[in-house]
Amino acid sequence: MAGKKVTGRVDIYLNGIRLLNKAGATASGIGLNREREAVMYDGGVAGYKENITQARCEVTVIDREDVMISDFANIFQDGTIVFQASDGSGKQYTMKEATYLGNSTLTAGEGEIPLVFEGPQWQEGAIK
Repeated sequence: MAGKKVTGRVDIYLNGIRLLNKAGATASGIGLNREREAVMYDGGVAGYKENITQARCEVTVIDREDVMISDFANIFQDGTIVFQASDGSGKQYTMKEATYLGNSTLTAGEGEIPLVFEGPQWQEGAIK
């Protein structure tokens, strides 16, 4: 199908502020928020069980003089992450009640900081 746009580049917003994200950000757990796993018996698959999963956003951002790393650490069940296509596909995914998961690690040279956020779910929608 020619002419259909796919999600390529994305802009990541945290509490309404655009992050300086590098390419390769991921939004996982879109859809069911469950992982299905086969339950096996000697004759094959007996059925499937579901495990609850969290929505997750992994993104690497650039540290600059106007970025406060401590602001990320303070996000605990009150963050809003927007994972928005910046290439014209018109899609965005929003995670409310997000929590920042870890200690920040800063890599010198390019000023990279990998961030991981989790929350209850992603909401899929169109860019407004």
